[in-house]
Amino acid sequence: MLNNHPQLKKNLHYLLIHPYTSRPRLWARIFLIPFVIKKGKGAIIRRKARLDIIPSKKITLGIKSVIEDYAIINNGMGDITIGDYTHVTSRVKLVGPVTLGNYVTIGSGAQITGLTHNYLDVDRPIAKQGVSPNRTIIEDDVWIGGNSCINQGITIGTHCVIASGSVVTKSVPSYSVVGGNPARILKQYDFEKKEWVKVNKK
Repeated sequence: MLNNHPQLKKNLHYLLIHPYTSRPRLWARIFLIPFVIKKGKGAIIRRKARLDIIPSKKITLGIKSVIEDYAIINNGMGDITIGDYTHVTSRVKLVGPVTLGNYVTIGSGAQITGLTHNYLDVDRPIAKQGVSPNRTIIEDDVWIGGNSCINQGITIGTHCVIASGSVVTKSVPSYSVVGGNPARILKQYDFEKKEWVKVNKK
């Protein structure tokens, strides 16, 4: 509906979002945002978590999942879906569109983003060229180490470990351990041997 009325859409956006900080205005944070979030039974969002949320996009938090103080959750460009028993620790930044599965643990300071900034027009400031959303998916039972960076548009498979400080630029197959900048696969689980096997550099 709003897409057919660009001026109305622009006016509503101005009422909701501060033009310079790109954060929801105080009235929206107090009176609107708490009713936008869908929380499962026992889910917790700590009081000091920063919620840069707009009502036109969804944010869902599963059963007994936790968002800790000082985490930043931003759904301005796409929905954020968090599964059950998932732990978003302090200073983690989630920028939608992002999907987190069940039993995901994200270490302090990690960043997971579902968008990239446009930059191709050299005659315009990058800050004015907008962004391109591309959903990032973290499947079930993934441990992401602190200060890692998970780039847009990739999928991290089930039961993966991302070493602290990694920069993940491409999708990771299930049952893998990755690390480095850019991150590469260090180990994979061998179901025949029933053990983790080192992956040789190529």
